[in-house]
Amino acid sequence: MVIPARRGAAAAVHEPISEVARVLGVDPGLTRTGWAVVVADGQRYRAIDAGVIAPRASAQLGSRLAEGYARFTTLLEVHRPDLVVIEDLFTTPRFPKAALKMAHLRGVLCLAAELAAVPVLPLTATTVKQRLTGNGHASKEQVQRVAFHLCDIEAVRVASDLSDAIALAIAGLHQLRALSGGQLTGR
Repeated sequence: MVIPARRGAAAAVHEPISEVARVLGVDPGLTRTGWAVVVADGQRYRAIDAGVIAPRASAQLGSRLAEGYARFTTLLEVHRPDLVVIEDLFTTPRFPKAALKMAHLRGVLCLAAELAAVPVLPLTATTVKQRLTGNGHASKEQVQRVAFHLCDIEAVRVASDLSDAIALAIAGLHQLRALSGGQLTGR
């Protein structure tokens, strides 16, 4: 997916950038897993690439997990992130089986990252909202506006799994920046 830059901003590109830290944000879902690669660009962020892994919803769980694993492994090989930030499980008492099924996919994605020697940082949705907006209970729209503003992305209508993945990646870069004393460099 080409991410449209705001007018007057540098356009997002699909070329590898190895001199800066690169984070792969992942919003896992059994039918749609949003992902985004974001790098720090001075005090701002730049979305390099983003997309959705969407196995057939009618496929058996094992097939969906296998496709998710294969596509995610390819993302890791192509983008070579320094960190994978994946949304932590969220459960509701009304739908406990949904969290159990989601745990299967998260496990597969974490395994793929581990085998690629890429560290994984799980973050809750509340933590991501807090880091981006200062409010752990911000709306999805507020988080999307802040994430797009930080990346100079034109305000376009996208699926929430994509904007959530961008927000997860930015939150991961915030964490890397804090741990490194402000200097973000990759390999």
